[in-house]
Amino acid sequence: MKKSVKKAVCILMLYIFTINLITGCNKKLTPEKLMSEVTENLAKVNSVSNSLNMDIELEDVLDSTKITMDMEMENTASPMAGHASGEAEVEMSGTKVGSDIEIYQVTEDNEFVTYSSMYGQWVKENSGKEEESTFNGNLLQKAGNSIRSFRIAKETVTVDEKECYEMYGDISGKELLQFMGTDMMGAFGLVEIPDENAIMKLQIPITIDIYIDEMLPARIMIDMTDVMNDLYDQNDKSTNVNNFMIKLGYTGFNKVDKIEVPQAVKSAVEAAS
Repeated sequence: MKKSVKKAVCILMLYIFTINLITGCNKKLTPEKLMSEVTENLAKVNSVSNSLNMDIELEDVLDSTKITMDMEMENTASPMAGHASGEAEVEMSGTKVGSDIEIYQVTEDNEFVTYSSMYGQWVKENSGKEEESTFNGNLLQKAGNSIRSFRIAKETVTVDEKECYEMYGDISGKELLQFMGTDMMGAFGLVEIPDENAIMKLQIPITIDIYIDEMLPARIMIDMTDVMNDLYDQNDKSTNVNNFMIKLGYTGFNKVDKIEVPQAVKSAVEAAS
C-alpha cells in the first residue's frame, strides 16, 4: 500500500507540471476565445504554483476504500523542474495508512529524475528524458472538439477572493486519458477498472474557472463519480462510487525562482542506497 500511495503522488506530479491549459476573450465570450487568450498568457509564464486535492470513496459489499491527497506544488518551465509537499492517506478495509510526502523532479545528466520521501525515507528514480515524460500533457488541447460544446456560466464565481469566469462541459474518456493516463483514472491500482476500453467512450464532466483580471486558469475540477458508477453498473459490479473528485487550483504564477534538490536530500538517498 505504501508503494501505491507513493506512485500515486509521483504520477500526479508528472501530470500536474504541464497542465498549462486554456483560453481567451473578445467581443462575444465563447469557450474557444477564452481558451485562446489564456493559452497565449500561459505561454509567457515560466512558473506555476498549484494546490491539488484528490478525494475518492468506494463502497462494496464487504469493504470500503477511501483515498485522500492534499498537496502544494510548484514547477518551472525552463528549466523543467518541480517540487511538491503534502499529505496522502489511504483507508482500505478499516486499515488507514498515511504519510507526509515530499517530491523533487529535476533534470540530471540529461535525464528527468524524481526524489521522493515517504515515512521519512528518500528514494531516487530515473524517469527518462524530458520529452518522453508526461509533462507535455495539456488538458484543453487534448479535449479537442469537446471544448466547442462547453458553456460559460452566466454568473461569475470567486476563487481566492478573485472574480472568475466559469466554463463547464464534458470531455471524452479518451481525451481525459491522454491527459491523465490510465494509472490516474484507476487511482494508481487502488480502484478496479472493469473495462479499460469502455473508459474511452465515457463522457466526464469538468469545470474550469479562469481569473478575469489575469485571464489565467484559477481552478480545474474533474468529477468522475457518476461515470464510474455507470461503468461498474454496466459490468455488473457491486461497487458503489460515493465520490471521485480531483481538484487542481492555480495559486500563483511566476513566483518560483529556481527549484533545486537540497544537498541533504541527495545525501539521504546516498546513505540509503
